[in-house]
Amino acid sequence: MEKITLKKIIYKNYLKTTLTSIFFIELALLILYFNANNNILQKSTKFVLKDVKESVYDRVKDIKYHFDSSFLVIENNLKSLQNEQENFFEQIDNLKISNNEKYKFAENGMYYNVNNETDSSVIVSKNSSITNDLKEEIKKTKYLEKNLKANVVNNQIVVAGYFNSRHNYSRYYPFINKAYNSFPADLNMKNYNFYYKADIKHNPEKKVTWTNVYLDPAGQGWMISAIAPIYKNDVLQGVVGLDVTVDIIIRNFLTLKIPYKGESFLIDKNLEIIAMSRKIAQILKVKNFNNYEYEKDEKISNTIFKSEKEPLKYKSIELKNILKDVVNNKKYKHDFLLDGKRYFIFTEQIEKLSWHTITLIKEDDILSEVKDLEKEYLYLGLIVIILIVLFYLIFFIYLHKKANDFVYTINKPLSKIINMTKTLGSTKKQIELADCGIMEIDEVNKNFNKLAKELENRTEELIKTEASRAMHEELSNTDALTKVYNRRFLEDFSKKYFEILKREKGILSILLVDIDDFKAINDNYGHDMGDQVLLDLVDIMKEKIRENDFIVRLGGDEFLILLPNSNINGAKTVAQKLIDCINKNTKNNKKFTVSIGCSEYNINDKEIHSLIKRADTSLYDAKKDGKNKIV
Repeated sequence: MEKITLKKIIYKNYLKTTLTSIFFIELALLILYFNANNNILQKSTKFVLKDVKESVYDRVKDIKYHFDSSFLVIENNLKSLQNEQENFFEQIDNLKISNNEKYKFAENGMYYNVNNETDSSVIVSKNSSITNDLKEEIKKTKYLEKNLKANVVNNQIVVAGYFNSRHNYSRYYPFINKAYNSFPADLNMKNYNFYYKADIKHNPEKKVTWTNVYLDPAGQGWMISAIAPIYKNDVLQGVVGLDVTVDIIIRNFLTLKIPYKGESFLIDKNLEIIAMSRKIAQILKVKNFNNYEYEKDEKISNTIFKSEKEPLKYKSIELKNILKDVVNNKKYKHDFLLDGKRYFIFTEQIEKLSWHTITLIKEDDILSEVKDLEKEYLYLGLIVIILIVLFYLIFFIYLHKKANDFVYTINKPLSKIINMTKTLGSTKKQIELADCGIMEIDEVNKNFNKLAKELENRTEELIKTEASRAMHEELSNTDALTKVYNRRFLEDFSKKYFEILKREKGILSILLVDIDDFKAINDNYGHDMGDQVLLDLVDIMKEKIRENDFIVRLGGDEFLILLPNSNINGAKTVAQKLIDCINKNTKNNKKFTVSIGCSEYNINDKEIHSLIKRADTSLYDAKKDGKNKIV
């Protein structure tokens, strides 16, 4: 049989054709096309992102400017009211009553003005002594009404103006019909932040100051107030204030249109959301609590802060951490992921109130036009690829007849080799490959036959050796009763792991777990019950730790839990879960408790025993402190 080399067959039938050259030319053109498109898209993206930073920051600064300027106007007006009312109390004895306000006692004991010939309401606590002097002072405060009204009427964001007296009465604009129904009968001004925030303790400089967001006793929902104290001879006579509702803040500031469908909200220094749009509530998946629904006959007898009535929990820890950096004036990330979507974040501080405006823009909204362009380029590229595929399909049809001869020549012996490789090592008896007449393939057949025989012999030997080694290794590293790792494993593992910790500057915490009064369990219930308690404890620990954590039985009833990549706080969280679960454990109708000592790796630790020693000290303290504890 005349033999021919595989190399000659390949050169004669394919490598001398133009198929390869055409393929590489077309491939190069495709690479150039997609690279050019990619460069265009990258430049377009950079341009859009640059535009976002400039246009959005300008808009966010506009919001800040509107806030600052609007609140500065309120502060300046309040200073004028403060001066007017302090002059009023200086001259009060010289003033005459020049109004027809009528007053009477309500059923709840409050004293109030009954006619609407005035623009403001007056209510007096039932606990106040209604003397002739107090009646005269109340009626004279009618002089204050004009400018209170002017500040509300002439400022679209101010909803109310008032003077709250140390005698627990209030003159409030606008007029409230039956105002005594809106306030608690035993009204005490000192219980409200819009009064006590202005006293000498909270405001020693006697200046205009702002309250936190609180629930308005007059029924207007969430509110902030600019307030100023009114003194006469260093005695606080009362507090003048102007109110702004959260709803007005939203309508006047947070509805300003922001490029790229941006949405804004306000936070204070405690990360509480002051106000937000409906879209923000949907994005953050929180309740939109801008408006408060009062219950029937609900009376607000003291300050209720927004964080108390409707506490907020951020769904995104990443966003919460960013906001922490913002309020602490630290460098912060300008983007975060929420529900698989990337958002960009822009902030500005409202210095008057220690608030921050937070604006969020979704990346998809920013890059929507760029993505549309990318889709068009991709669509065109797919059309080009389809045309190339059609060309090669026609070309392959042309070569099909010649290719059939070539494939048949080498396919038969190669098929035998392929079939052999499929069963190689999976059957005890391999069929030897016969010569086919192609020199290289015959040489391969010969080598495969030799390899199959040698593989069979070595596989049998390896199986025996590996089975023996695995059995001995498992027995030497695990505890016979609990099947968790033993001290030998700990010694071997910790040496290697400590090298990694020092090199990578990693984190490691451990828990030292000891069953309380284990000797008493053995003595009272027998060692079988003691063994079952150990097994129950191991089951609970396995359930509460992560897959990459390790449990080691140090001896007796003492176990060590290794928590890689966990700090001491994380370790204590795991420990608390163990304590809680064990305290609920009722297996075998026998409850038990454990004490747990915690420690964390530091740079000075050279071996695991340093951590164990500290954890053992903590465990001792836990035992000493009454057991069933974490220290």
